[in-house]
Amino acid sequence: MALLVVGCSREDPARSRPATPPGAIRLVSLTPSATELVLALDAGALLVGVDEYSAQQPAVAQLPKVGSFLKPDVETIIKLAPTLVIVDDVHGPAAATLHDAHIATLECPMHGLPDVRRGLRAIGARIDRTAQADRAIAAIDGAIDAARRARPAKPPRVLAVIDREAQGLGNLVAAGPGSWVDELLAILGADNVLAAAGTRYPKISIEEVLRSQPEIILDLSYAAREGIAPWATIDTTKRVKALTDQSLLAPSPRVADALSILAAALRSHE
Repeated sequence: MALLVVGCSREDPARSRPATPPGAIRLVSLTPSATELVLALDAGALLVGVDEYSAQQPAVAQLPKVGSFLKPDVETIIKLAPTLVIVDDVHGPAAATLHDAHIATLECPMHGLPDVRRGLRAIGARIDRTAQADRAIAAIDGAIDAARRARPAKPPRVLAVIDREAQGLGNLVAAGPGSWVDELLAILGADNVLAAAGTRYPKISIEEVLRSQPEIILDLSYAAREGIAPWATIDTTKRVKALTDQSLLAPSPRVADALSILAAALRSHE
């Protein structure tokens, strides 16, 4: 089998080989975002293995696990005999090993909305799901248009926390410019108080939280599953909302769900 390593953001049709006949396709996904792309293409039945984080999704929970996002289990992947492995841009070493085993990979970096569209098109083209990709992209664009039409007259100032210590406010990491949540907030007409940060996911202190003066704090961290009581230490519990839906954690085709959840959280603080 000839190797094919193609990036979603730089696919070269001239180098692509013909799509594998649908009955012979065996997919392995190494990221939750890639798994979501496959499911959005109505191709979940083609998956034969997923990463451990993807396994939290009911549709693929019973599939063999092939390691974590940062540590894929290449031996297990090879044993599953996939015809295509969908990787991220951090999976260079694993992709090289799969190359040596004559297993094709498709690199789909997933950092934001443009990557979701590119990923749908690239995977759809490889597994004969182009029509499904077009429909999924149209649904995303429709959800975005609807959300923009419903923007508030006065943009709320929002801080979105994506990680913190359990039962405390240490080790705060927030959504900065260009991050998934930042993109969604912009669509909804909210102002990210960290829009001027120099990185997608800045680490911040309590002092920075207070200095930024957010009107709303969205706590998307895993620790938020246990509640927002720690925020009471800086007297902000009346404007803090815990959001734990998986559609907010990483780029995926579930844009409509993510926008709906965020919009409801913003409205609850009006």
